[in-house]
Amino acid sequence: MTRTEVAAIRKADGAEVRITVQGYKGRRVVDVRVWFQPAAGGDFVPTRKGVTMDADKLPALALALAEAARIIG
Repeated sequence: MTRTEVAAIRKADGAEVRITVQGYKGRRVVDVRVWFQPAAGGDFVPTRKGVTMDADKLPALALALAEAARIIG
């Protein structure tokens, strides 16, 4: 399975959070990771800051994020 980018959300100058769906060791996973652009410019690169989880856990994550959004109003 190829990597499919779902969204890129600007975090700060030169940093963004990217959400992707991809294959990993025969499983489908969702990856939410911080990417940054090096000071010298060029393409964004991934950092270690993020989480990768099996795609079947996505509904629980979506519910938790919706609840967080409800709490902060």
